[in-house]
Amino acid sequence: MRLLVLSCLLAGCLAQKPQPCSSPPLLSGALTVSTQNEKLWTYAQYLYDALGQRIRLMEVGTYENKSFTYDALLLFKQATMYEINEHDRTCKKKPLKADFQPWAIPKDASLLGQAVLGSSSGPRQGLLVNTWTGDLPEKTGKYMTTVTEFGCIPVSTVYHTDQYGWVLTSLFNNIVGMSDPSKLNPPDFCRDSEMQADSEEEPVDFLSLFLRKNCKTHSGPGSEHSEAAAFLHLCVQRNLPSDNMRALVLFVCLTVGCLAQRPQPCTSPPLLTGRLYVSTQSENLMAYAKYSYDALGKRIRLSECGTYKNKTFHFDVLLLYEQAVMYKINYRNQTCCKKPLSVEFHPLAIPKNASLMGQTVTGSSSGPGQGLLVNNWWGELQTKRGPAKYISTVTEFGCIPVSTLFHTSKNGWVVTGFFNNVVGLTDPQWLIPPHFCDGAQLEKEDGEDPATFFSLF
Repeated sequence: MRLLVLSCLLAGCLAQKPQPCSSPPLLSGALTVSTQNEKLWTYAQYLYDALGQRIRLMEVGTYENKSFTYDALLLFKQATMYEINEHDRTCKKKPLKADFQPWAIPKDASLLGQAVLGSSSGPRQGLLVNTWTGDLPEKTGKYMTTVTEFGCIPVSTVYHTDQYGWVLTSLFNNIVGMSDPSKLNPPDFCRDSEMQADSEEEPVDFLSLFLRKNCKTHSGPGSEHSEAAAFLHLCVQRNLPSDNMRALVLFVCLTVGCLAQRPQPCTSPPLLTGRLYVSTQSENLMAYAKYSYDALGKRIRLSECGTYKNKTFHFDVLLLYEQAVMYKINYRNQTCCKKPLSVEFHPLAIPKNASLMGQTVTGSSSGPGQGLLVNNWWGELQTKRGPAKYISTVTEFGCIPVSTLFHTSKNGWVVTGFFNNVVGLTDPQWLIPPHFCDGAQLEKEDGEDPATFFSLF
């Protein structure tokens, strides 16, 4: 009997460990692809059919500062690719030399870790994801892929190439199923297209389409804002009858409802604990940190490790803004450096003058535990070193930080990602200087820039 119980416990433990998985065979959604060297940025709507081995991509973007549109239908069973121009009603029919690769975590992938995007402290505030890593074919580099724990919905993939550096693909607004199955069939004006002669081009796969240079230059206003326009149209009424009071009241209620549903700049919870990572476009810095954040007492604690210019480091700092003091803590040597903190406390919040880029679902809205509703904001800040642009993503429910991209002309893009956040302080003692800091003397200003939450990295 004991052997049976032990076997059941072992089986339960093994079952709980995330396993490589396959994404649903039918998916629709949107994705972005960006490269480290900023040569390419593209947004695409996609349809994915693993049963029929078909993929449709409709994208707009910029390549080497030139805008383009591109529309491709990949029919792997027929070994055919259609490059479609709906505006001119023309098609190019080309051979498709690549094999169909279903969206799945390879069996030999290694689990990097399991994390919560957003927070696990409240309903609809977080998304449980698994991150996997492995080698690209022929050991040409590394990849890192994140999928949801429930449903194996793709969230993001990062891989490295010599030509573009890091290439990031992020998927969002995914739904399980086909939003428009007809998009996976060639349009009627493609029926008479002749197969073009075999060319010297490389075989086409899903991601290589984003790196092709022979895309059509975008010459007119895009249709990617049509959904937003349709939404705004619902909130705008014309020719309202003035003799119908009930219609007027209904219109006002609908208008207020539409305005209320539009996301507004928000402030994150005053007490937060979690993890974050910071990486720079230049690859000079990659840091991972545990943080505690107290907006009520204006205190922040960061304990981080990482690499800077290929050298590893460990850093532990406590920022006490009300006392205008910063402690650099070394537990190994039981020592402290006490320095003046000459900057104001800035709570984690979306600035009031930020502009809403859009609302998206990370993962999928098709099932429970598969998606996280987030709002994406952007704006510009004036710093001592000139203007800086930012893009911040927070959860719709709870305003939990998810990521921030910060750009300056000097440093390029700096990416900060938050995960495993909980509302509250898991260890309040961590925000109090340790006992061996009691005798630390306040050092004089050393000419360094004032410390801020992000400049510490």
